[in-house]
Amino acid sequence: MTKRVAVFYAYPSTPVSLDESIQNALRVLKLSPIIKKANVRLKAWPSLSTAGKKLISGITQSIDQASIFACDLTYPNANVVFELGYAIGKFKRIWISLNTTIEDASKDYKRLYGGLLSAAYAGYENHNNLADAFISDAPWKSLDQALLGDHLRRQAPRPETPALLYTRPDLNTDAIIATSEFLEGSRFGNYLIIDDPKENPTATMEWYAEKIHEVDAILVHLLADNQQNALEHNVKASFVAGLALGFRKHIQMLAHTPFVCPVDYQQLLKCHDTAQECLTSLKNWHDGLPISRRRPRRREEARREARTLELRNLSIGEPVAENENQSLDEYFIETSAYFDALNAQQIIFLGRRGTGKTAILIALETALRNDRRSHVCTIKPVGYEVDGLIRVLKENLHRAESGFLIESLWKFLIYGELASSAYNEITSRPVHIVRTEEETKLLDYLDRNAEVFSLPFSQRVNRAVTSLIGIASTGDPDQQRTRISELLHEREIRDLREHLGKVFMDRGRVAILMDRLDDPWGPAHEVEHLSAMLSGLLRVGSNIIDDFQSSYHRRDPVAISIIVFLRSDIYAHVQPLTVEQDKLPLRRIVWDDKELLIKVIDERLEHAAKHFPADTIWQRLFPQEVVGMPTQDWIIYHSLPRPRDIIYFVKAAIAVALNRGHLVVTQDDFLDAREKYSRFVFTSVLAEDSPQKRKLEAVLYEFAGAPRSMAASDLTSRIEKAGVDESDIGFYIDLLCDINFIGIQTTAGFKFSSDEDERRSLRKVSEKLAAQSGQGEEAYEINPAFYQVLQIE
Repeated sequence: MTKRVAVFYAYPSTPVSLDESIQNALRVLKLSPIIKKANVRLKAWPSLSTAGKKLISGITQSIDQASIFACDLTYPNANVVFELGYAIGKFKRIWISLNTTIEDASKDYKRLYGGLLSAAYAGYENHNNLADAFISDAPWKSLDQALLGDHLRRQAPRPETPALLYTRPDLNTDAIIATSEFLEGSRFGNYLIIDDPKENPTATMEWYAEKIHEVDAILVHLLADNQQNALEHNVKASFVAGLALGFRKHIQMLAHTPFVCPVDYQQLLKCHDTAQECLTSLKNWHDGLPISRRRPRRREEARREARTLELRNLSIGEPVAENENQSLDEYFIETSAYFDALNAQQIIFLGRRGTGKTAILIALETALRNDRRSHVCTIKPVGYEVDGLIRVLKENLHRAESGFLIESLWKFLIYGELASSAYNEITSRPVHIVRTEEETKLLDYLDRNAEVFSLPFSQRVNRAVTSLIGIASTGDPDQQRTRISELLHEREIRDLREHLGKVFMDRGRVAILMDRLDDPWGPAHEVEHLSAMLSGLLRVGSNIIDDFQSSYHRRDPVAISIIVFLRSDIYAHVQPLTVEQDKLPLRRIVWDDKELLIKVIDERLEHAAKHFPADTIWQRLFPQEVVGMPTQDWIIYHSLPRPRDIIYFVKAAIAVALNRGHLVVTQDDFLDAREKYSRFVFTSVLAEDSPQKRKLEAVLYEFAGAPRSMAASDLTSRIEKAGVDESDIGFYIDLLCDINFIGIQTTAGFKFSSDEDERRSLRKVSEKLAAQSGQGEEAYEINPAFYQVLQIE
């Protein structure tokens, strides 16, 4: 007799019409001779039982006993998505149904699951269609076709330090900021993977599976039912939690209130009204985890690899540098920008998202921390109170007093972070290393002034901003300056400078690295005032360096350097406010060398397969051509010239191949990876829209099905159709050039600008050339990276 095949069918119990359709379909299926012959047994279990309660163990037991997990995703439902994630984590055969008569059902499926799942759905209009679709697909004949590759069934190598994946919402609430700051300082701080929608906008099921596979624990943060984008985030978060449970990992779920908890994971969830309640729940879970600190493996053991070259062992790291702190130094490309940062006293790096700013910062941290004579202070604020900051900057202050306030605030924050990093370095040393007298004095001073210096960056910003509100009411400029100095603890800063000078005087270098300064820029924020804040930072950097180099009034000189990493589109707002721009130590990060981009992948391939050179790996595991073009050239042609993009592209191709059980990456694998990458790049560039205009997504969709190249008038017309005001059309043409969506016509063909300065030059030259040639208007060409998502031939 044919072996029984159990099917677990999950769907929400409401609306009643959905339950009726599925129950009737199941009755038809149970009477079908084909189903009887295949010995298929179907069990329906709506995500909300009539009793109103189900324990998680009952759900997981039913899924464990089934060979096929079927679910209906016509209506978004956290319980069903959680169960789907669990079933995928258990490598079950997946079958998804969708009632296509329901308005927006197909659209919602694409929006919520299109980039997440690599699975199609069976559409139906009535219960007979549904039954026919199940029989036609015959999932019982392909039970081995799990959505995840077999390489994830094997136990992952144990990380040297405790590792955690944090699924973070795209909001900076007090609770989310407090959670992020706690994790940074926890035992997971050295191996913390943050699933940040801003940096990782199109995370796939394969990405989550790989990360969950390699970490010890997962923290999933959900949004309140009434918060922005709650549905989209909570559906994804529920899926991730289910997937983690399938992989048998430690899980904690947190949720802002008000939140109606799905019954499936009520035992895993802690709701919080306040940030303090959130922290209490998180700390209790964190402290109770049975994960101990580990001794680092010896280098030889850590590098022990099989000498066979297999695709399943080809892990090329992460597109997002923040998520590969542990391994980036193994394959980091030491470019000229890196050496500039290593040797500079003050430098400001400008680059678009994905160009490698954070990778340089991490490499600098590693190099400097390995030098015992160096001290590194990294400032990467998780989030800080923007609205209050804007209120302060809008106070009726004279321009000079406003500049003084901004520079004093930055000085207070930077000195505080430097003191905190010194405190942590001294107190984390082994007990057998005796502290110097000056170190002891610094610790005592910081303990006495803990209320001023011990708070995390965001909390110190918030407290300082609160104290400064209403500062303009004094009226007298001298009184205002005196009051600002008092509120920002100028006297304590002077004392702190003396203590730090004595502790750091023998250090070869004290490096202050600053990143994430653009994090709080959102659609409701006033760019003018935040630009003033960043402009003030650029000015105050030189003052801090001069202050530490001086040796008067009992101050010992310190060799200090300040390196700031800033998005170039953010700097475009700051630039008009900056005097003597030519004197700023700016360094733009661009990737206009194709060979260097391929080298980024080569280094990662050689690190993954340590006994084989990159050329051999490309030859044995990848096709030599893709649709008639050499593979490496094809990858470069279809992607934006950024390390993040090319890593994502190749990683996606490897993931597609592994999930299909391929031993090598095929041409078809690359073609499917191109579709995944095209969706990724479309979503990732949306983060570079103006925080005030927010029209970029609508503009991009106006190019769906467009010709590859077009005249300026056609370009302008499409932007107008997206609802862009006439005064903003020029801005969006520039933005489309800056994000490399369109290239500018030149005498040598279409050119994609590498930075804002080159874009200005290219556009002016293009206009002149068009006028001289009689063409009348310049022309533009759409980047091939966007062809798939916009269905451009």
